[in-house]
Amino acid sequence: MDVLLVRAGALGDLLLLRRSIAALRRAGHRVRLLAPAAGAALVGPRPAEVEALLPWDGPQTAALLAGTKAGGPIAEALASADAVIAWTRSSDVSRALAGPARRVVAHDPTPPGDAWHASTWLAQALRPFGLDAAVDPPLLSFTREEEDEATARLAGLPSTFLAMHPGSGSPSKNWPFDHFRAFAARWTQTGRWPVERRAGPTFLLSLGPAEAERVVPDLAPAGALVARDWPLRVLGAALARAGLYVGNDSGPSHLAAAAGAPTLALYGPTDPAVWSPVGPRVRTLRARGGAVASLRIDDVLESAAGLTSEASGPPSG
Repeated sequence: MDVLLVRAGALGDLLLLRRSIAALRRAGHRVRLLAPAAGAALVGPRPAEVEALLPWDGPQTAALLAGTKAGGPIAEALASADAVIAWTRSSDVSRALAGPARRVVAHDPTPPGDAWHASTWLAQALRPFGLDAAVDPPLLSFTREEEDEATARLAGLPSTFLAMHPGSGSPSKNWPFDHFRAFAARWTQTGRWPVERRAGPTFLLSLGPAEAERVVPDLAPAGALVARDWPLRVLGAALARAGLYVGNDSGPSHLAAAAGAPTLALYGPTDPAVWSPVGPRVRTLRARGGAVASLRIDDVLESAAGLTSEASGPPSG
C-alpha cells in the first residue's frame, strides 16, 4: 500500500510520528510524508523510514488549501496514494485532502487527557489498517557524510561529553539558563565521568534562534562548544555521541532521545507522561506545581547521575 502521511507540526511532533512510520514500514507499506521541511528531514528519506518528503511550507500546499487546482509533486502524491493519514483537527484541511485523494483518515494530533503517550496516540490512526504500533521505533540513522561532519564539529570535546539545549518553543517550559550553566560546571566536576583540566571545550551547548538572541557569546558558559544553526541531522549525529543530554520539553530533547543519547528532559507545565521523548534511555523530571524554574540543580544532578549509572533504561512512551 502507498501511504501519504500529513503532519504540519514542529520538530518534536514529527519525531513522535516515528512509531507510526515504523509500524507502516514493518508491514511493507510505502511511506511518504507531507510536513514542514526542516523537521521532516530527520525521518527521511531513508529505506527504513520515510521514502520521500514533500514540503508542507510551500506554494503547492497553499494552493491545495485554497481549493486551487494545481499540479506538482504534492497533487500527484495525493492522487496516487492508496491512503492519506492526516493528523489534523481542521475540517478545512481534511476536505482539501479528500478532493484529490482516494481515502483520507483524519486523526486528532492531541491526546485526550493523560491516558495516552503522544506517540502511541498518534499511532491510533493506523487502526483502520489493522496495524500494531506497539513496538518502539529504531534509532535515527545518519549518513557517513553527516557522521563525518559531526566528528569535525565536535573536535576538541572529550570522547564522552555533556550536551545541553536550554531553550524550547515556550519560555514557560525553560529551566533558567543560569541553572544550566551551574549544572554544567558542577557536572563536569562531580559527574560519573569528570572531565580533566583542559584548554578546549568540555561540553556541547545547542542554541536555537531564540536562545542565540538571548545568549550572546560572551554570556555562554565557560567551556562550551556552541552549536548554533547546525543542520538538524548533523546535530542529531552529534547528540548521538553524548554521554548525557539535558534539555527542556523541546524538539532537540526529542532528537537526542531518538538518536539514542541518555536523555534527561525537564518539565514544568506539560505532562511528561504524555509528551516525553521516545528513546531507549530517557528520564524525565517534572517540577511540582508546573513551574520548571523551581527545579533545584541538586535534583537535576541526582536524576542525571541515576540515568548515566544505568546499564540500560526502559523505552519511553
